[in-house]
Amino acid sequence: MADVNRQSQPAPPGNLSRRDRARATRRRIAEAALRRFSEQGYASTTMDAIAQDAGVAVQTVYFTFHTKAELLIASLEIAGGEPGSPEAVMERAWIGKVMAAATGLRRLALIVEHGSEIYARVGPLLRAVSAAASVDPDVDRAWQDLVARRRAGMSRIIDVFVERGELREGLDRALALDQLFGVNRSETYLAFTVECGWSMARYKAWQFATLARQLLPIDVVGTGLAGGSPDLADLSYGDELVLFA
Repeated sequence: MADVNRQSQPAPPGNLSRRDRARATRRRIAEAALRRFSEQGYASTTMDAIAQDAGVAVQTVYFTFHTKAELLIASLEIAGGEPGSPEAVMERAWIGKVMAAATGLRRLALIVEHGSEIYARVGPLLRAVSAAASVDPDVDRAWQDLVARRRAGMSRIIDVFVERGELREGLDRALALDQLFGVNRSETYLAFTVECGWSMARYKAWQFATLARQLLPIDVVGTGLAGGSPDLADLSYGDELVLFA
């Protein structure tokens, strides 16, 4: 996530292609919006203020994002990725690693490792989105569209588990998707890391252990939670898994 206190980046250099300039402008506007929405809330933030922070004309903001509601959700998506990563989650490099993982254990471990980081990057904006969606139908529709796209992406990942026979025996595909969708979400992240005060590593370890027990065969889960699995060796939350073994 862009530091919400960081000043807007300078305009992209003139030697970039038109597409790259448009992408850089789009990200600059979204980052300016992220700062404003995070600090002032949705209702108090104006498109004029965002344009001024981004160093563009307000007409450019409207041309790029059309409405303030679309800009709010777009800033959430863009901020969720690392600088330079595609706006669409399913096009990001870490998703490629998830899809290409050699085992179901590794696939699930990467979902938890990288998917949780999205919530960490957009954390300052999550409450603003929730508050805005409760009173503004345009925001609510845009948010529900984002949620639907997130579920569709998870559905594609579950298909890989199914195709490779990695789910526990007898587990229905639809139930597997519901569990992944229900556990790996922003509301759960906020509950544990903000309201309960857990570290990110502990939250990830709990999420992994919970999903592994629900989705994967018992012997695979035992191997993963016992420690020493090469599929988990490079993860940031490995030391916390003992709490949930």
